[in-house]
Amino acid sequence: MKVLQINKYFHIKGGADSVFFNTSALLGEQGHDVIPFSIKHPKNKYSSYSKYFINAPEIRELRGIKKLLNIPRFFSNKDAARQLGKIIQEQKPDIAHIHNLFNGISLSILPVLKKHRIPVVITLHDTRFICPSSYFNLRGKLCDNCRNLFYSNCAVHKCYQDNLTNSIMCAAEMFHKDFVFKYDQYIDRYIFVSDAYHYLHKRRHSFFETKGTVLYNFVPSLLKCAINKQQGEYLFYYGRITKEKGVVTLINVMKQFPELKLKVAGTGPLLEELKTTSPKNVEFLGFLSGDTLFNELRNSSYVIVPSEWEENNPLTVIESYAHGKPVIGSKIGGIPEIILENETGFYFEPGNADSLCAALKQAQNVLPNDYAKMSVNARDFAEQHFNPATHYNELMTIYKDTIKSYENF
Repeated sequence: MKVLQINKYFHIKGGADSVFFNTSALLGEQGHDVIPFSIKHPKNKYSSYSKYFINAPEIRELRGIKKLLNIPRFFSNKDAARQLGKIIQEQKPDIAHIHNLFNGISLSILPVLKKHRIPVVITLHDTRFICPSSYFNLRGKLCDNCRNLFYSNCAVHKCYQDNLTNSIMCAAEMFHKDFVFKYDQYIDRYIFVSDAYHYLHKRRHSFFETKGTVLYNFVPSLLKCAINKQQGEYLFYYGRITKEKGVVTLINVMKQFPELKLKVAGTGPLLEELKTTSPKNVEFLGFLSGDTLFNELRNSSYVIVPSEWEENNPLTVIESYAHGKPVIGSKIGGIPEIILENETGFYFEPGNADSLCAALKQAQNVLPNDYAKMSVNARDFAEQHFNPATHYNELMTIYKDTIKSYENF
């Protein structure tokens, strides 16, 4: 099967990009021809298909006249439509699997895929189809106000990066895709990676229920991941250093636990500020990846996922379980559906310092034998739910059913 894998980035910038590369590699290992389509970027990995990639600067990072000139591309990137037409004509894919296309590739590619009768599957890694800012968060509180008023709340409250111009553009984009472009006529199947996200979306539009299916992310080489059933001497957080990730709440709570050590791996806009205000029991490691990251993970006691926004199916939890590490996570989005209380970890109310304190005390009191059982439970959960072989079989069922339905249409 020839599979057109579409994603804005052809380098790792976030979880969606990791899933894009993991899925592409999994399909390639099974003998399928994978054809990537992305934007050009100096950090891109090598691809023999890069000649088809498109120019699309980050419009949110542009200023002044450059930003104004690029506004039309924000809604419809004509270069993306042209280049995709070329790759379809020359490579003749059987199906297109889209990951992230906003603020770069744009919805302009969907009519091209329809014109060439290419079935379309899209994985929803965030909530950009139902929330202009994709965070469901307003000044630290959960927000669902955009269900009404044609998404104008995003502009009024400057929901995206607390920036009026960017927020207006996000609101306009949502209005365009919902009421003008009407994207659903071009999409055959929606893949959700958590039940929580499926629920959020089907509340808004019925087609997310009729065309939607849930398929968790997976861990490549799961069975080769080394596990450590010994309780380490520090807590571990890795990911973006941003407010919505709950890092501020976590570090403030660490001031109440001077006997505990927290290691933080990652970068982000709050990094430098937190370095100067954090207590001595918090250590910042910077950006880590590969074996260096996973060695720190394996030697920890618990991995902390303190998110304060609607997380989907975080790779942090999945990767932790693969290495036998229990997780302490906030009870929000898709996190609680993959944490079994007292079995694979603990959860707490998002943004609630008292609730997080209680979870940390509970984790501190776990005896060595019970911790070893939690470690085994975490790995068992990963093998049951995040297995690449199972993921591949379910993904191929989705692909084949979508192609068959399209052919019969």
